[in-house]
Amino acid sequence: MYHSHNAPRSYNSIGSTAPPIVNNYLDSHGLNPGLGNSGSTNFPSIYDSKPTASARMANYTRYSPGDWASSNMSHYNAADNSRNNSERIRHEAIRLIRDRDEKTVLTQRDADRRIGERIHDISFWRSEIQAEVERNMNEAHQLMDARKNLERALAETEGPLRITSENIYNREGRKGIDLVNDNVENALMGEVDTIKSSQTRLKKQLESVNHQLGIVRNTRHQLERDLANKDNALSIDHTCHQMKNTSRMINLHGGIDKIDPNVSIPETWSDNSNRNIQESQTARSHSQRMRSDVDNNLTNCANDMWSAWNNSNTNFQQRISETHDAHHKLQNHLSKTMQEIYDQEKYIEHLKKAIRDKAAPLKVSQSRLEARTHRPDIELCRDPPHHRLIEEVSQIQESVDLLNRKLNEAENSHQDLLINKNRLEHDLKVKSNSLFIDREKCLSSRKSFPVVSLATKL
Repeated sequence: MYHSHNAPRSYNSIGSTAPPIVNNYLDSHGLNPGLGNSGSTNFPSIYDSKPTASARMANYTRYSPGDWASSNMSHYNAADNSRNNSERIRHEAIRLIRDRDEKTVLTQRDADRRIGERIHDISFWRSEIQAEVERNMNEAHQLMDARKNLERALAETEGPLRITSENIYNREGRKGIDLVNDNVENALMGEVDTIKSSQTRLKKQLESVNHQLGIVRNTRHQLERDLANKDNALSIDHTCHQMKNTSRMINLHGGIDKIDPNVSIPETWSDNSNRNIQESQTARSHSQRMRSDVDNNLTNCANDMWSAWNNSNTNFQQRISETHDAHHKLQNHLSKTMQEIYDQEKYIEHLKKAIRDKAAPLKVSQSRLEARTHRPDIELCRDPPHHRLIEEVSQIQESVDLLNRKLNEAENSHQDLLINKNRLEHDLKVKSNSLFIDREKCLSSRKSFPVVSLATKL
């Protein structure tokens, strides 16, 4: 009894799915080692089976003519479809190659254009930064000149301060009544205060200038760093702009398009340079105002110190004139006193002589009285001669007393004249000393204003 078996499904039957045709062969180089002898299909030999089994198997595996024709038609259609698909792919490939070539050229051209624009932008900002760096350096140099003027002016204030302090010290050498708190001393003390106030202002402004100079330098350092970065970027972009498909420096860098080392965008990039320039401009503007303030401060300090200097000189001259007048008057009084002493001494001698001259008449009158006391008896009469002699003696003695009193007055006056003479001579020495100090020691050192840099501001 034979078992019924279904015939195997033909690959070419309607609705069947044909397996893909694969070019499975072993090339001469052995590139497909899996398809060699070891991979060949072994078919069973019909001669190894019994005749009955072989006949039965042959009847089972045979196809019908329709299957055969259908298989051929399927192969024809598959070949046509494969060729058509291949032709379509070739045409599409040609169009794709042409399109991609054009797009690549356009993209590269656009990249060249944009790199060129970027070079132009970098060159523009580089030019702006370079110009600002030069302006910044020029302003820094001018500010340093202003600082030198301040330092020189501050150093030169020591000259008038030293002279004024020496004047105050020298005037302490005045003697006696001339050691007075006069207008000169007040003017000198005011001048010292003015100089010290000017020094304080100059020192404070010098600190401000140094601080501003540091700000200007910092902004220039930012500009110079930005300029160096621009130069570096400009060199790189110039190199990139000159790259061609035939350049020798080009190479593949796989995955470079996935790396993004950028830290800015065009807006922040331009804002950074613009901010650096604006900060430098702001620093320069402040520096310019500060230089103007320095000039004004130097002028004000020069005017203040010059006014105080002139005020002291004016008071010196006035005081010297007053002292000179007093000295001249003292000399006149001394001369008159000396003459009066001389005259008084002569009259004292006259008084003494007059007193001496009264001795002889007094002796005569007293001798007469004494002689007449020797008259005998009744002759001792109070006669007119006696009364007259008594009157004469009394008169002479009165004259001597008057002359002695006058001599005493004259001698007292002479002594007073001598005292005044000594006082006048002492005061003359005091005035001479004051004149020497004020005129020779002090005013002679104040003939010219000892501040050259400040004097130019007057």
